[in-house]
Amino acid sequence: MSIGPSANHTGEATGFKEKDLFLPAVLSVVAIIAVAYSNTLFGPFQFDDHLYVIDYNRGKGLGAFWPPSGTRYVTYLTFALNYRFGGLSTTGYHIVNVIIHALNSIGVYLLVAGISRTPLLKGRVASANAIALFSAVLYAAHPVQTEAITYISQRFASLATLFYVYSIVFYLKWRLANGPRQRWFFYILPIALVVLAQKTKEIAFTLPFMLAFLEFALFEKGRYGSRVARLVPFALCLLIIPLTVYGHDLLLWGGDKAVGDEVRNLQLKDLHSISRHDYLLTQFRVIVTYLRLLVLPTGQNLDYDYPMYRSIAEPAVFLSMIFIASVFFFGLWLFARSIRKGGGYGALAGLGVIWFFVTISIESSIIPIKDLIFEHRLYLPSVGAALFAATAIFSLKDRFAPGLKTSVFTALAVVVFAAPLGAATYSRNSLWTDEAAIFEDAAKKSPGKERVHYNLAWAYQGKGEKAKAIEHYKETIRLKPDKDKAHYNLAVLYQSTGDRAGALKHFKEAVNISPRNATAWYNMAAIYHDMGDDSGAIERYAEAIRINPGYEDAHFNIAWLYKEIGDYRRAEAHFSAVIALDPGSADAHYNLGLVYSKAGRGDLAAGELNSALAIDPNYTEAALELSRVMKAAK
Repeated sequence: MSIGPSANHTGEATGFKEKDLFLPAVLSVVAIIAVAYSNTLFGPFQFDDHLYVIDYNRGKGLGAFWPPSGTRYVTYLTFALNYRFGGLSTTGYHIVNVIIHALNSIGVYLLVAGISRTPLLKGRVASANAIALFSAVLYAAHPVQTEAITYISQRFASLATLFYVYSIVFYLKWRLANGPRQRWFFYILPIALVVLAQKTKEIAFTLPFMLAFLEFALFEKGRYGSRVARLVPFALCLLIIPLTVYGHDLLLWGGDKAVGDEVRNLQLKDLHSISRHDYLLTQFRVIVTYLRLLVLPTGQNLDYDYPMYRSIAEPAVFLSMIFIASVFFFGLWLFARSIRKGGGYGALAGLGVIWFFVTISIESSIIPIKDLIFEHRLYLPSVGAALFAATAIFSLKDRFAPGLKTSVFTALAVVVFAAPLGAATYSRNSLWTDEAAIFEDAAKKSPGKERVHYNLAWAYQGKGEKAKAIEHYKETIRLKPDKDKAHYNLAVLYQSTGDRAGALKHFKEAVNISPRNATAWYNMAAIYHDMGDDSGAIERYAEAIRINPGYEDAHFNIAWLYKEIGDYRRAEAHFSAVIALDPGSADAHYNLGLVYSKAGRGDLAAGELNSALAIDPNYTEAALELSRVMKAAK
């Protein structure tokens, strides 16, 4: 049994050469992506974008990204460049992501075309370049890619894929090149791309293995030693990710903090807090979900509520394991048998299966990650899925309708498959254009997941829809009573609506869970002051200052209360603290002047009042008080 026609069908039989379809491939990919992603360019920042893009770049310059240390350095640098030239306008970030997707889709065409020209496959696939084009179209149009492209911070996945795919493209170009100059250029370039891939996202760890597999599986036997030697530089790149994660101090180059330390710390935490055994068992189920999404991309979800499985005896785990093993070994068998017997279609299809499982192995095996499933993890593996699907479709065509022109069939296939996939992508992307819509969708599909409700509440809060925000913060707390951020944000909403009792209740819950939340203590103090309980307010302002000695507003407010009750010594101390933190605070100088005046220290009062007027010459109250102090001195 084999996929496709016999080996005597050659690529030349179709009349197609690589150059014939490169331009149609580019035009098809660009057109599909331009339409399917046209509604994303003004979409807001979402979810982790606030951490990895906004918070990480605010207050930093490009100088903070040198030296090039830390995990995922290259992606962080691209975010920094976006921030440098576009600030917080999301359009530039989206344009870069869409361009990366277009380049990756074109890269899929070049990859499949290059593989088809290797010595053991050349001439064996009648529709090789058409398969390459159709693989690129499927990859570009598929809605499962939206999370890696439209979700700005998942540039981690798409950019790593860019370097991954093109490193193989140029390696194949080098292996198939003739001129010595060209050969050395195309040898050095993929090494550089492998290095960049390793510093973009950890999924690139499998890249040297993939290159070695392609070298030994698709090229004719030669001197074993020379073939190994040419792969050594790529193999050495395998050290980059372990050294980046574990050799933290070694790679700081004299600095005290590496770029992306937050991600690295979370990775190390997951490695020690999540069972590798349980994670692996769960991933059998997750991979089945991934395969279902590739075949039938319905029910997509930003934040799946996926259970952790702990026993291989559970039917869902055992059946998934059997199914995945069957698919994987079928792919290996298909590839090996086709290579041995000269069948090109089976080799390409089997290679697609192998690519899928190799590239997904980093995030779906024994390396535990807190989030069990995310659709953006399919971005690199789906290259293999696109190759398998395209090969299967053209294999059926060449077997059952060999007389049908390949050009006609290719055009029909592109239209038939690209239209519904592109429409689904456009529809999915429409949810990303609103801060709340994507989480409203997730809440319908994962109603029992507290993080979904928390993020939906946060989105509503940002839009000023307080009632809806309160509803979903309450649901978050019902699902996870110890979520301090939900209590805090709910308290802030209650405070803004004048519900002091509700605000105090949840601020107290927030500090019971997280006692070092200085802002919660500060807000509670403000409520106590509004209620006329100044001693309660002073107690909580003092706690906020104890936690954060540099809390300027807390120093000012407690100083003002001490001034009002006549405790001038403490008022002086805290107004002085405000001035030490912000010498340009005219209000602090003015109030300290009042304190000195009330304490009968006119000379010091005049000095502070003059300082207030020097900062703000139109400070009427300071001028009047200075006049009074000067008269009293006479």
